[in-house]
Amino acid sequence: MKIVTHNGKFHADDIFGVTLLRQLYPDSTLVRTRDPEVIASGDIVLDVGGVYDPEKLRFDHHQKTSGARENGILYSAFGLLWQHFGREFVGGDEEVWERMDRSLVQAIDAVDNGQDLYTLTDFKARPIDISETLGWFNPVSLTDPETGELVETQAEEFDAQFEKAVAVATQLLLRLRAKTRDAVAGKRYFVEAYSQTDDARYVVLDRFVPHGGIASKQPLLQFVVFPNANGDWAIKTVQVDSASFESRVYLPAAWRGQEQAHLAELTGVPDVVFTHKAGFIGAAKSKEGALELLRQALAQPESVAFDREAKQQLLNAQPVEGSAQH
Repeated sequence: MKIVTHNGKFHADDIFGVTLLRQLYPDSTLVRTRDPEVIASGDIVLDVGGVYDPEKLRFDHHQKTSGARENGILYSAFGLLWQHFGREFVGGDEEVWERMDRSLVQAIDAVDNGQDLYTLTDFKARPIDISETLGWFNPVSLTDPETGELVETQAEEFDAQFEKAVAVATQLLLRLRAKTRDAVAGKRYFVEAYSQTDDARYVVLDRFVPHGGIASKQPLLQFVVFPNANGDWAIKTVQVDSASFESRVYLPAAWRGQEQAHLAELTGVPDVVFTHKAGFIGAAKSKEGALELLRQALAQPESVAFDREAKQQLLNAQPVEGSAQH
């Protein structure tokens, strides 16, 4: 399998494109060139050649035929390859493929095509994105990369630097796949556990999984109880939404920031560990202790009021039988 891309200066789309293909074709060879005859001889060609034809395994995006997503983001070579090979890379899991497309691939596509993804705040501090980071691997031209002294000839070669960038991209792509798979599995585990709870205001997990985003999507959920990595059992509030630090209901005000001995007196839970001064998380040594904290948190007026209002909102949102929908 011969993979062909352009030589010279490289960008995140050809770096990640080659990275993806090497995961699927580990015995492939790579040629970086702009020679038309060599390009024509390639089994898979990306980011060069002026042709997008997935049936012929041609994935250039520098012509109008490469198209754009529904959200307006134009495809780069990496995006075109992700459409064709990405599902194979993630083992056919559509949700993992879609999440990786949204979190990584689309951003690379947009930057490569000169499409802005954000507006600076009043801080005027520009974040460094992954495309810029990989661009740092392009050779320096005027100075020695180690000493910074001026040199007469360029000390670094493009092909060697490209391989260094691919090595970094390989770790990032594999790690993102692992983290995305973990997040998707965690969401599915969370949904299954929540479906079995006898009270929609809380869920008890027998193992920790990242759950902030999926928890906030459950309109009646207030608290999550789960085991911590240190062996304690935590009770954590649910945020208004995944992008907010505000909780729907906090742990009782009297508990917040209290010393352990006093907190044990207040709660009647002898193995209570702490309650954060902001009231969004607490812990006990045992599951039973955390469940007692949960029982008391659910009994506080704030919890009862939120539950009543949330249920009313759900009721109001339901269509009236026989009414016309617009």
